[in-house]
Amino acid sequence: ADPVLGEQNRSLGGVPPITSALDRTLEYVRTGVPLDRRLRVTVRSHTERPRMLRFRTLIPPGVRGEGLPDSLLLAPGATSELYITLKGQLAAGRHEFGVGVESEGTIFVEGFATIEYPHIRPQRMYRQSAAYLQAVPVNIPRGLRVAYVRGVSDASAPVLSQLEIPLTTLEADQLPLLDLTQYSTVVIGPRAYETSAELRAANPRLFEWVRGGGTLVVQYGQFEMAQPGMMPHPVEFSRPAARVTREDAAVRVLDAQSKLLRWPNRITDADWSDWVQERALYMPSTIDERYRTPLAMQDPEEPEQRGAILDLPMGRGRYVYTSLSLFRQLPSGVPGGARLFVN
Repeated sequence: ADPVLGEQNRSLGGVPPITSALDRTLEYVRTGVPLDRRLRVTVRSHTERPRMLRFRTLIPPGVRGEGLPDSLLLAPGATSELYITLKGQLAAGRHEFGVGVESEGTIFVEGFATIEYPHIRPQRMYRQSAAYLQAVPVNIPRGLRVAYVRGVSDASAPVLSQLEIPLTTLEADQLPLLDLTQYSTVVIGPRAYETSAELRAANPRLFEWVRGGGTLVVQYGQFEMAQPGMMPHPVEFSRPAARVTREDAAVRVLDAQSKLLRWPNRITDADWSDWVQERALYMPSTIDERYRTPLAMQDPEEPEQRGAILDLPMGRGRYVYTSLSLFRQLPSGVPGGARLFVN
């Protein structure tokens, strides 16, 4: 009985007596670099009596796990956060890692999160206490120091940190007073200009910093990017905006000497494999000739699009605008997306 809403009904739901969960389901790892990664394992009791727990792990070849206790006595209804450190080296590819909890002859390998809002029936979302380790052959240039301004539905910054890129996540309202000279690169997240007046106001300062030697990477926006001052030189968008929706659409290299495709990682056909959902979205249809456009792509029976990457030298620095759906590729563990993002 709720004092305001009156009688409330909830469905009964069963849960395992013991649950375990990892806080992430995907971890990027650089190949050829010693791995030293700490992961959190959350174990919960849903019983009314103590349980003795022992841990079982699934660890890929070349890696060992350290830090989990041999056993743990978990009190009724208690939660314990444990940490396992993975050390070693991984070959390129996707590897499975998991933690199981054994108690009274049963191994438990699931955890859950409860989704609860006033307008829906509460739901439990289960997932296994496992993660993929995505090992990627990626080179990180020395001296790289990145400031990342988060965009809309943007989960790319944690991936860049997993690739061991020195990275600071910023809010747009920090830009006016920030000493930009401490960074080699500023990355703007997808659709950030659409949602932040502070970012739009900071654009002249960002452009001046680029002319002094910085690199500014701007991920896709929508029609607001055609407004004066949003980009160094004007672009226009068709309505509806051009997209390449086939994730396996052929990619044609227009400028094989483009630094963005050669350094620090040489981009090959393999880097366009296994993309998810789409190649690019909200691609400019009219592009100022001062931008370099190293890539072309198209959906079947659609016009060729050259707005995937716009590369512009500015003074001693560089401005890069990309409509590639990298914000989808990185959280999905697409190796080529990570290698191209680093470039």
